[in-house]
Amino acid sequence: MTFANFIFAIFIIFSIAIFIVLVLLMRQIKKQGRLPQDKMTTLAAILFIPSLIIFALLFKSLSNWRTDIRKEQERVEIESFIADVYKPLASSRQELRKQLLEMQTLINGVQSMEIAHPNHIDLIRMVRKQWSLGHESLYKAYTETDKEVRRAWIAHNTMDRQDVMVKFSKQAVQIEAQIKKAQADYQTHLYGVQGEMVKMLDRSRKLLDANRKRPKSEKQIAINQSLREKIKPISSGMTTELLRFIGTLEVRLEEDIKTIHELKRIAGQQTAVIKDHLYKNRDLEQPLTKIINDWKVLEDQSNENLQEIYFAIEAEYVVRKLGLSPDSPAIKAMHQTFVKTIPAIKGEGLRQKKRIDQSYTINLSGN
Repeated sequence: MTFANFIFAIFIIFSIAIFIVLVLLMRQIKKQGRLPQDKMTTLAAILFIPSLIIFALLFKSLSNWRTDIRKEQERVEIESFIADVYKPLASSRQELRKQLLEMQTLINGVQSMEIAHPNHIDLIRMVRKQWSLGHESLYKAYTETDKEVRRAWIAHNTMDRQDVMVKFSKQAVQIEAQIKKAQADYQTHLYGVQGEMVKMLDRSRKLLDANRKRPKSEKQIAINQSLREKIKPISSGMTTELLRFIGTLEVRLEEDIKTIHELKRIAGQQTAVIKDHLYKNRDLEQPLTKIINDWKVLEDQSNENLQEIYFAIEAEYVVRKLGLSPDSPAIKAMHQTFVKTIPAIKGEGLRQKKRIDQSYTINLSGN
């Protein structure tokens, strides 16, 4: 008797004993006439109904546990049988099961990314769809080959073992080749998905790089403008996460972005202050309006720059979560753009602020 069967038998015996005790208790109470008949019915319901519910739940749990144990024992026996016949097949099956579990975890994680990263939702959905197709293909290969393996194992246990071993040793080589082919096809599929990640990363990089040097191609200018118009605001929580992420790449870049945030804040604050002065000094409308417009330009430009910076950072953040290697040439190119462009944007913003701060001129004519 296995341990699981022993525990199950103990449970059945224990349950019967409790049932007998309850029945004897009810008979004793009825015999002594302690309670009227209607109260006896109520007491029986109180004692037996919860007991039956608890018994049913425990019975189901134990049954499932025994089933799981039997399945695991059977799996171990099958894998031992395969290893005895052709060890590479056992290794390939184990690797394939691991891939399937990892893929399912990735697919489940990608679903939550769609909400967190609306700017890159098209890529995320495409990746999830392609991964799901790849998972289905691998799973199909596993189930088809597993069916043959289980058939051979059952035959080995119920028929001429030596005959089955000889025949299955030839089939095992073919099954292992099928698994390898499915894995190779799956890798080719993944390379195609990674190619789409690289394209998206390059588009984000070129959009950010256009802040430092204007593209020569009219086509690239049009692509950038189309992409720029589709950028959605990023939540404050994601902004914090992306700042932390860029800080892990280079702390100086995180500080530069914070400086651009500060320029935007100062520009908005100065616009509000000067508008208040304008309300009280209508005769200074022309010079004050010019300064207001200058600050507004700085605020809008800083905001647009931040959107494009975060869009590019988020692009790398997303593709790395989707599995693109940090050593990918596309990611290295993005890092170069970060290092060159973000400080350049900050520097231009500071120069623009200085020009506005020093734009006061003396009116010598007194007019």
